[in-house]
Amino acid sequence: MKHLFSRLSLGAASIFLAASSYAYVDMNDRLETLENEMQEISARNPQNTLGAGFTTSRPTTVGNNWFSTLSIIYWHPKMGGTEYAYTNTLDNIVFTVSRGPNQQTNTFTVQRPNPPHGDVKANDFGWDVGLKAGIGYKTPHDNWDVFARYTWINAEDTATNRKDVPSIMIALKSLSALIAGRVKSNVNIDYNNIEVELARAYFLSSKFSIRPHIDMKATWLDLEQNITYTFSDYRSTSFSGLDFKVKHDCKIWGLGPRAGIDGKVFVGNGFSLHGEIAGSILYGYFKTRHKENWPLLQRSETVTVGGKYYSIKDKFHQFIPFVQMFMGLGWDSFLNNDRQHLSLKAGYEVQYYWRVNQMSNVDQSLSYSTSSPITRANGFQNGGFRTNSQKLSEDLMFYGITGEVRLDF
Repeated sequence: MKHLFSRLSLGAASIFLAASSYAYVDMNDRLETLENEMQEISARNPQNTLGAGFTTSRPTTVGNNWFSTLSIIYWHPKMGGTEYAYTNTLDNIVFTVSRGPNQQTNTFTVQRPNPPHGDVKANDFGWDVGLKAGIGYKTPHDNWDVFARYTWINAEDTATNRKDVPSIMIALKSLSALIAGRVKSNVNIDYNNIEVELARAYFLSSKFSIRPHIDMKATWLDLEQNITYTFSDYRSTSFSGLDFKVKHDCKIWGLGPRAGIDGKVFVGNGFSLHGEIAGSILYGYFKTRHKENWPLLQRSETVTVGGKYYSIKDKFHQFIPFVQMFMGLGWDSFLNNDRQHLSLKAGYEVQYYWRVNQMSNVDQSLSYSTSSPITRANGFQNGGFRTNSQKLSEDLMFYGITGEVRLDF
């Protein structure tokens, strides 16, 4: 009996020790699993303090960290400062002059433009196709993205107007107030942009993620307007029917920081709502030119007038504010056993640049007085004029549809 009790006690002790060992192993596994999970949702800051770390929302593919994007854009540009003429009418003014000792009366009629009361003519762009292309890398450490994107679009518009006497058009972009019967204006916008961004995408909740980013942005803009004014035949002059050509050119290069945030709401079955907003301040370098070519006229056997009548260039620096917005719908899915990830999105986008159209607006409204000592000292004994040049400082906007394909590979 004594031996039986000893054997039962030894068996119970063995069972207890085995159960304790299994419980200890299971507890260690649970603690290790819990520690790994805590590492996924926590992070240590530079002060070595443990805090919450948001779970990444970027597509995580197996065995690779690269991704690329390709976008087709269908945008409508809007640019201020393209006004080139306004319409007007001629009026018959009757003059009566009395001459001689008998006060003989002579009457004659002169046509002259009425005070301005017509319509302003300006270029209005249509819709144009452009593209965006990008390449990015997902860093293994801390789930950051390094992404570079290039944007290009070229837009052009040509407007032609014709008026027959007594209707005319008055030039707005020429050094002189030319009276035209026909005007042709061509405006071209060549837009190139590069952005290099550092971003991190993470979940704020199970259905909502954000992606803050900071960037460097470089922009090239080439704005050009060419106008041909055909002088009206309202009066028989040597200029009637001849062409006066005016060229405006504004080239801009801007560089500066950009920052923004992208948001994504997951609605199910791979579909999501997208919203983006970003802004930038660019340090811009401007090169402008205003050139006019007038028709050549033979005044005498030795005197020819016309040709390059006016040509002036300007270079300066100026800050350019910029804002960008996007809102649309997306869909994404993993491919090839999570080795690739495909994303599609499309929506409405707006890009707005302040004060980038710095073309010159010139006239001859400032004149020298013949009695001015400065005028006489410079040799202008019969008076003269000084060209008044001002910058337009008008805005440029692109808006329209953007469709993007992204592949993580």
